[in-house]
Amino acid sequence: MPTLSSSATAMGVLAVVLSGYSVLGQPGNYYKNIDPTKGLLKEQLQPLLFNHTVISYSADWDALGKVDRDLNTKCTAPQIPDIYSANCWNVAKGTKGECGNYKKEGDCWNREHGWPKSWWGGFSKGQGAQTDLHELWASDGYVNNLRGNLPLGEVSTPTYTSSNGAKIGPCTSDNAPPGDCFEIGDEFKGDIARSYFYLATTYMGKWSCCDTPGVNGSHIKPWMEAVLRKWHDKDPPTDLEMKFNNDIFAIQKNRSPFIDHPEWVAMIPSF
Repeated sequence: MPTLSSSATAMGVLAVVLSGYSVLGQPGNYYKNIDPTKGLLKEQLQPLLFNHTVISYSADWDALGKVDRDLNTKCTAPQIPDIYSANCWNVAKGTKGECGNYKKEGDCWNREHGWPKSWWGGFSKGQGAQTDLHELWASDGYVNNLRGNLPLGEVSTPTYTSSNGAKIGPCTSDNAPPGDCFEIGDEFKGDIARSYFYLATTYMGKWSCCDTPGVNGSHIKPWMEAVLRKWHDKDPPTDLEMKFNNDIFAIQKNRSPFIDHPEWVAMIPSF
């Protein structure tokens, strides 16, 4: 999402978060049993986040139309924005469906697991992550296929750049293993980082698979975690992202604490 334009705006968002009850609907008692001063913050949050309503995969179509509309203001409902390209996609009744054949950007879209499902061992082993709205995004089928299950990282010399600035190419992040990375466009860097922190917390100890270049089970490897922390800091939550969080809460009854309390990221030593 677009970054906050000033420290005053950032303080305003933080004030909404800390007020206990926001006009956008954040429940004041959701974190009532969480005390970040006691340490082990991730361990405190895990049972709260994991205890959510798991919706069906078919219900995700309508849910995406309700929550992803808040990713930016460039697309007009019933269209929703794409995180991997500059396209807007129609989610009106009768227009939904997985990507079919595509030859280029803009041909079709699908539901992307930002944390690839192969990283937890396949669709049936997600423990609820397979339909978690904090994990699913509308994505261009062509770019999604190019990304595959590449880790997230920084790319200096891309072999492909999408229409919203997402890049694929050799990973140039510090301590990254040899190979390609996927660098999401600037607009969504903070969003995807907070999604990863949410997933690493919610599904901590729930996934027995897999050891990949970027993650091992629910644990984000240090080199990629450093990239995500940088993206989180440079692209903090906005009012739109707070509304996105509220809309998810209305459906699956849990929230991303790293949208509500972005300062908590620094209080967790490792994801």
